[in-house]
Parts: sequence; structure tokens; C-alpha cells
Amino acid sequence: MSEKKVLSDDDVYELLHQAYLLLSNKTVATEMGRSVLATAIRDLDILQKALIIMKEGTTLEGVTEPPQPS
Repeated sequence: MSEKKVLSDDDVYELLHQAYLLLSNKTVATEMGRSVLATAIRDLDILQKALIIMKEGTTLEGVTEPPQPS
């Protein structure tokens, strides 16, 4: 059995971007569905930008490093 690939920061960014593209420009039948999808798209955009900021080494006041998995 093959081992799972360890993702680089660029891999994570690409996965976020793929999810963003997959969810964008969809027609949704209900207001609830539209709201949830719009929130997911907004959050994916924020996460992509946050990753870029962190990769560039820019610090944000009051923001701490996320906990590392054990």
C-alpha cells in the first residue's frame, strides 16, 4: 500500500483554489443553499489569502500559529 503524499504549502493552496473554482458560478435552488455556498466560497478565498500572507512571512497582530497535529 502506498503512503499518502505529504502536502506542501503550494499543494494546500492549489487544493483550496480547486475547491473555490468547483463551488463558484453555481446556480442554487434555495436561499439557504445559496447562503451556505456563498459563505464557503468567501471562506476559501480568505484561507487562500491567509496562506499567501503566511508564506510571505507577514505577521498579523493578534494572530497566533495554528496548533500542529500530533
